[in-house]
Amino acid sequence: MNTLVLCTSGGRGGLELYALRVARFIVNNSDDHCVLVTREDGYLAAAEKGREVNTFYLQWRFRALPLISALKLARYIDVNKIDVIHMHWGKDLSLAALAKHFSRRKPKLLYTRHMGITRPKKDLPHRFLYSQVDRLLTISKQVRKEALEFLPLAPDKIQLLYLGVPPAKVQTAPEREVKLPGRAIKRAFNIGMFGRIEHGKGQHLLVDAVAMLVEKKLDVSATIIGHVMDENYFDQLKQTIEKRGLAEHIEFVDFIDEPMAAMPAFDVITLTTYCEAFGLVLVEAMRAGVAVIGTDAGGVPEIIRDGETGFLVPPGDSAALAERLQQLYENSAQKEQLALSGKAWADTTFDEETNFSGLMAVFHDLAAEAAPV
Repeated sequence: MNTLVLCTSGGRGGLELYALRVARFIVNNSDDHCVLVTREDGYLAAAEKGREVNTFYLQWRFRALPLISALKLARYIDVNKIDVIHMHWGKDLSLAALAKHFSRRKPKLLYTRHMGITRPKKDLPHRFLYSQVDRLLTISKQVRKEALEFLPLAPDKIQLLYLGVPPAKVQTAPEREVKLPGRAIKRAFNIGMFGRIEHGKGQHLLVDAVAMLVEKKLDVSATIIGHVMDENYFDQLKQTIEKRGLAEHIEFVDFIDEPMAAMPAFDVITLTTYCEAFGLVLVEAMRAGVAVIGTDAGGVPEIIRDGETGFLVPPGDSAALAERLQQLYENSAQKEQLALSGKAWADTTFDEETNFSGLMAVFHDLAAEAAPV
C-alpha cells in the first residue's frame, strides 16, 4: 500500500505533530510506503528534512481554488501509485479533493478531523469536496456529533478514533528538574500551559488566575509554552503581565518538539480553550504523570472525569481556574492522586499504539476498496 500524508499547515502544534507521527509510524512499523506532502517553508519540512520520511514539497496559492497545485499533486499521485491520501488540516480539503478528482488513479481520501465544526457545510461547493472523502475520522465523540449534523456525509463514513500518545519516558528526579529553554522562574507550585498562543486558547485566563493566586500570597509560577499565532494577542498578554506585576511569576517559552519530556517539571498542566475538539495536551500530561485542569466543553470531558482524573472548569472562568489551582496548591496528596488516576486512565484509553492500530486498519480497508489503475 502506498500512503500520502498531506499537511501543508505552517503552524506548530498537535495537529502537525500528529501528522508527522503518522508518517513516521508507517515508515518504521510496516512494509507500506509513505510520503509526507507539506510546504517547504513550514515546521514539518524542517522537522523531517533528511530524517525518516520521503517528503514532497508543495507550495501553493489561491487556497479557495488551488487548481494548479491540485493538478501537480494529482500527477504525483498517479506517478507514485498512491492508494490512500490521509489529510489533517481543514484548509487542505480543497487541494486533496481536487487532486483526487483530477487523478486517474482516484485514491481513497481519509480525513482526520482535528477541529470542531460550528456551522453547516452542505452547500454545493462543500457537497463536491466531501463527495471525494471516503472516510472521516473524528478525534472525539463531540466532533463526530458535529460531523453528523453539519457535514454532507453518510453516517457510515464518519468514524470515531481517539488520538493517542506514546508512553512517557521514565525520568529521574534530576531529569524532572531540567529547565525548559529560557526558563528561569521556579516557585513552590509551577503551572504549565502548552498550546498555540492565540485568544481561543485562553492564555489570558491563566494570567488572570495567577494574578488572583499571587494576590493571596501563594508562591506560584506559570510557564506558557507554544508558537505565537497572534502577535497582537501576545503583546496584550505581555502588557497585562507587566501592568499587574507578574513578570516574576509568568514567562513564555517557544514551541518545543517533545512536550511530554518537559511536563513532569510542573505540578499541574492547564488547558483553558473555550471549546477544544479533543485536548491532546491533556492526554500527554496525564501519561506523563501530571495532574490536569481543563475546560468543561468540547471533547475535554471525554478525557477528564471531574474530580477523578483531573478537574474541569467552566469556559472563560478564570476565578474557577484559580480556585482549582489553589486547591491543588494546598493539597499535594489530592494532586498526586489525580495524577495517578489520570495516568492510569490515559494509559489504557489514549495509547498511541491503539490509535495507530485502528488507523492502519482503516488504511488497509480503504486500500482494499480502491480500484487498481
